[in-house]
Amino acid sequence: MLRKSRLRTNMLDFQEYFPNKPEQPYITDAIKQLQLLGLVSTTSVKDFTKLGLSISKLPDLSSLSMSKAVYSALRKRQCGRDLIILSSILSVLNTSAMIKSIPSKYKCAEGDFMTLLNVMNVILLVQGSVPAQEFNIDRVCNAKGLSAS
Repeated sequence: MLRKSRLRTNMLDFQEYFPNKPEQPYITDAIKQLQLLGLVSTTSVKDFTKLGLSISKLPDLSSLSMSKAVYSALRKRQCGRDLIILSSILSVLNTSAMIKSIPSKYKCAEGDFMTLLNVMNVILLVQGSVPAQEFNIDRVCNAKGLSAS
């Protein structure tokens, strides 16, 4: 909300605009989390870091940690598109039901995000190994046990 504000204000001043001002422990915890993510200066909680300012320009990706991951993927890893797709899947779909139907060999202990990344990598590996006109997503999903039926 702060990053989308037309008001040029800082986090501490912004809290005044809430109808019910958050209690101080919640504000302190939020600032600590932003500092841990490297988005807010540790010396002045009123200032965003360079990373924080850059991430504020991204569309809302459901969480700041996801935004940070996408930013890193875009700037350093050249896989931002993949993370944006996965972020969209996780924020829109009922992933609990979908994840349950994925064969255990693709599931990751690290969580749903990594499980979806595994599935996506399996499909992309097949796609990269056959001529474009021969690639059929339904056939690949059926062969890998990833179809809904």
